Amino acid sequence: MNAEEKFREIYEEYKNMILKIVYDRTGDYHIAQDICQETFARLYGYQNDINLDMVKGWLIVVASHLTSDYKKKASSRREVPTDISRDGDDCALEEEVARHLERAEHRRLCGHVLKALREKNEDWYDVLMLVEYLGVPRKVVAKKRGVSLSMIDYYLRKAKKWMKDNFQKEYDEL
Repeated sequence: MNAEEKFREIYEEYKNMILKIVYDRTGDYHIAQDICQETFARLYGYQNDINLDMVKGWLIVVASHLTSDYKKKASSRREVPTDISRDGDDCALEEEVARHLERAEHRRLCGHVLKALREKNEDWYDVLMLVEYLGVPRKVVAKKRGVSLSMIDYYLRKAKKWMKDNFQKEYDEL
């Protein structure tokens, strides 16, 4: 097995675990994706120096450190909304707080829906994540999974229908 195949095998085995660990710590799927990608990018650079028996622990430690670094940097930034005037416009502040809370609730619901989808059908979840969130072309996903393009489309349709059937009411209430 060459280095590229070894890397792909490790990636397939641990990508969801790392994504979940980071998502649980950040609560933001997009941040979790970025940190997961950076974790595996570092593995790619050091793969010849890592004992394969220890790779799971190595990935968890690297992802944890990257997450901690992200949180430290995020907490040190103090972003002031640009639409709030300096004379203390309470209405603008309340609107900004309301928007922030709405975004937080939306992220919470997305995490809940994705977790439920993963529990319902791992294949649907994986295909949805690869195609819709990571932007991997459907043809590439089909080839990688060893299935037809129509099967990938089927998984996407089934996943979206299931999410809509089970969570549309909750989404509409946001």
